[in-house]
Amino acid sequence: MFLNSLNLQNFRSYSSKSFNFVPNTNLILGPNGSGKTNILEAIFLLSGTNSFRASRLSQMISWQEKFTSVQAKLNKNKEIINLELQLIKEQNKLPTSRRFLVQKVQKTRKIFLTNLKTVIFHPSDIRLVSGSPSHRREFINSFLSRLEWYYASALSQYNKSIKQRNELLNLIFQKQASVNELFFWDQSLIKNSNILYQYRKKFFKSINNFLKQNKNSQIQQISFKYLASVLTKEKLHYSLNSDIRKGITSFGPHRDDYQFNNNSFFPEDKNLASWGSRGQKRLAILSLKLAQIHYIETNYKQTPVLLLDDIFSELDKDHRLLVTNLCKNHQVFITTSSPHIQKLLPSAKLITL
Repeated sequence: MFLNSLNLQNFRSYSSKSFNFVPNTNLILGPNGSGKTNILEAIFLLSGTNSFRASRLSQMISWQEKFTSVQAKLNKNKEIINLELQLIKEQNKLPTSRRFLVQKVQKTRKIFLTNLKTVIFHPSDIRLVSGSPSHRREFINSFLSRLEWYYASALSQYNKSIKQRNELLNLIFQKQASVNELFFWDQSLIKNSNILYQYRKKFFKSINNFLKQNKNSQIQQISFKYLASVLTKEKLHYSLNSDIRKGITSFGPHRDDYQFNNNSFFPEDKNLASWGSRGQKRLAILSLKLAQIHYIETNYKQTPVLLLDDIFSELDKDHRLLVTNLCKNHQVFITTSSPHIQKLLPSAKLITL
């Protein structure tokens, strides 16, 4: 699977721009602010229907425009598939709407998501190791939602239910509602939280097995500890009084976390957030990305397109070698502002901005 071409209309800094690609390595070279990352964002949008950096869909529409279109020709098993995602600013400040087209025919988001798979490498990913639990949850939710419609649907329902339950808890505290009104939302939370838990548990089990069997001895030392906040009827009952006082739901996937471990550490605490050097944290992130690729290839029998946003400046020689080896078996898009990166990738197609 690889992209033949990309056409952008009113997308970020591009009013109208087309690009042609090769099936292996595409090196996008340009100074900061030239729109390199915009190209990766557009490709990512086609694989997940959301951005990896914009908090709102409208941010991807060019200034003072009301519409954007991202089109691509995807070569999938020697069949050319035309993909298009449109973002439309509605009047009266309504949320930006999306239209999904496959072979110029409008489709549902569920069907659209089955076409293109991507894995993105971004310098800010290192914050996953030491950053907030919410940042780590956002990462896992984004990845699994792009792969599984069932997960995305359960996550949406769970988030709606947690919002409604918390609002109802506040009303109960103020004597404006009854505890019996929690029943519907509790049932929805229990049902959807179990779906999220099962998918997350499967993912972490899969990537830990992959890392343990990796040929690289350093990667073998990396593992992930899933810190699940399992939600049950009994836990909701146990925490009810506390939840009413605080106006929050104490247990559930919205409280989940996971940690990056290095099993070569002598202390009982293997958490890289506590003991890891910046180089070790970079390796852990790189290991996670390799595991994502393996997860897609194993479970969905598709080869993902790799998006590498200016990561060579963050990697040492050995880690650069790991990345360049990936370029042999995948279509890769690499952004950089450093011309010397060409020497590492002599066979890459150069796209200069």
